[in-house]
Amino acid sequence: MNRLFYFVLIICFAAIGCTKSGDKGELARVSSEVELGNSGVISIKPDDGLELTADYYPNKEAKKIIILFHQADYSRGEYTLIAPRLAKEGFACLAVDLRSGGLVNEVFNETAKRAKEQNLTTEFLDAKPDMRAAINYVAANTDKEIYIWGSSYSAGLALIVGRDERVKKVIAFSPGEYFQTPEFLREEAAALNKPSFITGGIAEYDNVVKPIIDVMIPNHVTAHKPTGMSDHGSKTLNINAASTEETWSALLNFLRKD
Repeated sequence: MNRLFYFVLIICFAAIGCTKSGDKGELARVSSEVELGNSGVISIKPDDGLELTADYYPNKEAKKIIILFHQADYSRGEYTLIAPRLAKEGFACLAVDLRSGGLVNEVFNETAKRAKEQNLTTEFLDAKPDMRAAINYVAANTDKEIYIWGSSYSAGLALIVGRDERVKKVIAFSPGEYFQTPEFLREEAAALNKPSFITGGIAEYDNVVKPIIDVMIPNHVTAHKPTGMSDHGSKTLNINAASTEETWSALLNFLRKD
């Protein structure tokens, strides 16, 4: 009888823990193992796609999870400074290696390595299935509201795959026409019908980023043009400048807005 009682008690505590974090599987494991602001590595293994490596930054109280995608020649390491702050601001984060990428911040892109070993093409557009696989994985393993975030080429792809009805908000740092035809992204982004935060470095904003914003549904777009020192893609958030905090403030206001 005592064994049965303790067994039931353990199950109840496990259920409570799972409910609190809203996570299952590998996400739940990492959530139980790491401190706020730290991360644990997980693997996403689609039934019919490339295995992805990702870093999960849990927040057990979070009701929203941001899937973070990197820029060209980079890896999930683009977010080693950004994701911990987002987690401490109240958001769970999953930073994903896409097949088009490389090394940054001493973090090697494991997904790109697998793609090369399997002789898969790794052009920018080839990363779309990876982004969709990450969304599928998150949707199946947490009850948190899903946001997606892209940087440079993946910012453009986020404005496309973000049409997925499970994605509630899209964040795009430095989207532009980096693809096959000169107006490819503008044609695709015009169909995005959900809240989107779009920004870019001051040097690129008017000529690269604003043309994308101009074709989008105005009342769905929160556009932010930096007033000072800035950079291309998400790494602009790592610059130690007054304008960096302005961008952080605009971003967090967007993320927290219902």
